[in-house]
Amino acid sequence: TLEVPPRIDEAARLANEVLQRNPNHIEGIILRASVLSAQNKPAEEILAEINRAVSLDPKRIESYLSLARFYVTRNEMGKAEETFRRAIQINEGSALAHTQFGRFLSQMNRAGKAEAEMRRAVEAEPQNRDSRHALANLYLSTRQFEKAEESYKALAELDRNRMDGRAVLADYYATVNRLDEAIQIYNEILTKSPDYLRGRYRMGEIMLERGDLAAAAAQAEMVLKKQENDRQALILRARVRLQMGMHKDAIKDLDEVLKQEPDSRSGLYFMAEAKMRAGQIEQARNLVGELDRRYPEYLPGKLMRMQVNFAAKDPKTVLALSNELLGKLSQTTPDMETSPQLLADTRAKALTARGLAQLQLGNAAAARQDLTMARDQAPNSPAAYVNLARVELKEGKTEEAIQMYERGLAIDTVNYDALNGLVNIYVRQSRAAEAHARLDQAISSQPSNKDALATLHYLKAQIYVSEKNPSSAEAALRHALDNNPNYLAAYFALGALFANASQQDRAIAEYRRVIERKPDDVTAYTLIGMLEDTRGNYDAAAENYRKALQLDQSTAIAANNLAWIYAAYGKGNLDEAQKLSQGVVQKYPDEAGFVDTLGWVFYKKGLHLAAIEQL
Repeated sequence: TLEVPPRIDEAARLANEVLQRNPNHIEGIILRASVLSAQNKPAEEILAEINRAVSLDPKRIESYLSLARFYVTRNEMGKAEETFRRAIQINEGSALAHTQFGRFLSQMNRAGKAEAEMRRAVEAEPQNRDSRHALANLYLSTRQFEKAEESYKALAELDRNRMDGRAVLADYYATVNRLDEAIQIYNEILTKSPDYLRGRYRMGEIMLERGDLAAAAAQAEMVLKKQENDRQALILRARVRLQMGMHKDAIKDLDEVLKQEPDSRSGLYFMAEAKMRAGQIEQARNLVGELDRRYPEYLPGKLMRMQVNFAAKDPKTVLALSNELLGKLSQTTPDMETSPQLLADTRAKALTARGLAQLQLGNAAAARQDLTMARDQAPNSPAAYVNLARVELKEGKTEEAIQMYERGLAIDTVNYDALNGLVNIYVRQSRAAEAHARLDQAISSQPSNKDALATLHYLKAQIYVSEKNPSSAEAALRHALDNNPNYLAAYFALGALFANASQQDRAIAEYRRVIERKPDDVTAYTLIGMLEDTRGNYDAAAENYRKALQLDQSTAIAANNLAWIYAAYGKGNLDEAQKLSQGVVQKYPDEAGFVDTLGWVFYKKGLHLAAIEQL
């Protein structure tokens, strides 16, 4: 069928070579039509090529499907449907024609007729994997889970003696969040075939989805022991490291991936995420722009682009991008790369992004509309209710927000965002006892889930802090760390607790524990610098600020404070102080403290007029 080729120049060259050898080569003509379409050539020119292909062999089904696809891209759905029916009339037994027509009908939201066509495809060619896959995907996208499971089982049965066959069923279970069943199948596959690399990758991804980072990392390491630069394993390990907050190590893995394959779609995608999480927003923006340029049809890349712009505090751009994506989705047909489920999930996420952007821009009514539609598309997502709770809070409807948080918790009893939102409301309303009771209920429901227990005790500590009960807060944070010694938020909270009590040594010790577990943590070095600063240990403060800046040159507080130490206490070069301070003020010209530092640097350098301008 008529598809946009991924590399237009290469496709054009290939089409020309084929047609020079044989001007009537039908597939070459169709490829040239695809190139013309990608180049936005006039519709008449593209149509002439396809009609020529049809005329050369009026019985060739594929040419009619290309013509139908052309009409779809022109939004001429009536002509597209008529052309699909012509293809079927030529060969009623063509699984390809019935499958493609079924996908078209699915795009037109005619699920019943789509199912009928896809069933005809399976009946015509029971061994046709593409047809069975299309039918299974249709059931999945229309939430007919029993039929979907039976269809995936039938698909797996076709290749029951091949590893990939059983993996199809495991992947279905993973998609519908039946992770234990997916893991069981992959365990059986890998027990028989331990060198089945795709199984290792998928097992790792499923473990990652379940939150078992150690098990996910183990799958990556098993592959890397045998093939130290395996790209898929490096990407998996990078994803694990991102979840663990090890951004620098993740970036190192992804650098190797992109060194081997500069066009790697997954490499670009996860590198953009890694840069974003590391606070390198402009680099992340450049990467998602490059990803979108190279892979304009890649839907997850468009969602990542929105995420990066949220991180850049640019809701206007998110609004524009989400409108563009939702428009594109309305014209996108499911295919082998873009399943109906992916389209539905992407639509829900695009609606969520647009709703949250509207909320940040102060348009609560528009936000409610989008976030309600997103919830209706994913009614079993706790995040959907958390987002609607934010709308209620924006409109001052506290009790309605509580109800939304509770609906999210009915789906996931330990959902952090929902519990955190609920606790914050109770604390603001001086209802600490209710907040404690709600968390105690969640704790009792998860006696063996150590990661969940860590976050729950962390939230308990926040309530104790609001009650001005530091000893109980400390005890709760110790409980959190007993359950998860790598829960960095608890160390930061302990550090803040001790700093507020003027126990600088104890606070610094907690921040050092963060650095032991995450050597590239910029915030920990900055906070240690600030504590040393407050007690007059300027050499130690400067050393920690410098370490923070070595890790991330854009760390404004570290740069500002280091410039102040250089200027006020003679601990460094004044030219360097000026460079640091000017860099900060260029980014934050309205921040009075930063401007004052620059003024003081100018004063110390004898640049009194410049100093007066700043002060």
